[in-house]
Amino acid sequence: MPKRGENIYRRKDGRWEGRILQSCESGKRKYRSVYGKSYHEVKQKMMTARLAVQAGCQKDQTLAQTAEAWMQSQSVYWKAGTVSAYRQMLNKYIIPGMGSMPVRQITSRTLHEFAGRVRQKDGSLLSRNYMFQICSMVRRIIIYANRQFDGGLPVPVNPVSKEQQHKIMLPSEATLSILQDYLYANSDDDTCLGIMIALHTGIRVGELSALRWKDIDLKEGNLYIRQTILRVRNEIRQENTKAVTQIVMQMPKSSDSSRIIPLPPGLLSMLRPHEKAKEDYVVSGVKAAWAEPRTIQYRFKSILRKCGIEYFNFHLLRHTFATRCVSLGLDVKSLSEILGHSSIQLTLKLYVHSSIQQKRQLMQQYDAVLL
Repeated sequence: MPKRGENIYRRKDGRWEGRILQSCESGKRKYRSVYGKSYHEVKQKMMTARLAVQAGCQKDQTLAQTAEAWMQSQSVYWKAGTVSAYRQMLNKYIIPGMGSMPVRQITSRTLHEFAGRVRQKDGSLLSRNYMFQICSMVRRIIIYANRQFDGGLPVPVNPVSKEQQHKIMLPSEATLSILQDYLYANSDDDTCLGIMIALHTGIRVGELSALRWKDIDLKEGNLYIRQTILRVRNEIRQENTKAVTQIVMQMPKSSDSSRIIPLPPGLLSMLRPHEKAKEDYVVSGVKAAWAEPRTIQYRFKSILRKCGIEYFNFHLLRHTFATRCVSLGLDVKSLSEILGHSSIQLTLKLYVHSSIQQKRQLMQQYDAVLL
């Protein structure tokens, strides 16, 4: 049953079928199917049916019903990873905890009590920031309901505050030197080649997964970020598969993430002897032409073990690249564009950290001047 659009499928008998949320009693969602001879006919019937459902239960619509309408109307503007993350929050926490409650009865107090129940249930698993996002989603759903129903619903205060950003400990230069020596000595391994690219460009692991040789212009010395690969939850499973997750290849996470990165001469020299066909992926997989992000992370962990290096997350390569650039005097505006950020402030907040060497040099300068 191939899918097209939002919950619309073509049946084996040639007809198109669409499913809409009809009700959500006792936290259990009930769907209704509509049929048509074409995709567009079904889509129009679904819109009409949703309006009828909204009109019939506007005053007493539950949070689950409103959340489904919100997802259906907004998901066309989100990428697959965002839709998957939001679905997980809804299905795992919000719907079971507040789904049957009428939207008009949700207040700051009820949201505070809900947050307390979730925290007590999974307190050791959920970070404060994730709790903040869950409660923020409830607020966004109510704001959506206000737009749909001409206002009048109270928007509760988020009872959870964001926690301060944890201090990130970057790998030392000695550690990075050991890693780089290993990657260079094993550059005929495409995973080592890919890790070296990430270390010297700051690209994300999903961007590395989707990187093909046609995206690397060895003559001009540029790397083009055009796509990213990520694994998301398979919310609507086909009859012949039990896969909980699926791989999605899409445009980068934002318009600023599609970018051109000039490559340093040393990296270019390393890449040239290993160039492959334009359509080949830089890091190849076993079951597919590409290696998905978690496969690259597993391989990275194995390489660290072989080097005798204590494990650190692959994403710290991005932090390391940014911090190195700043320490070398690269202007933050250029760095922000290389990293694919929408603002300089985001770059400074997330990816620039002072190394212990920089701090020691600062203290030595202080000592020379004032003591």
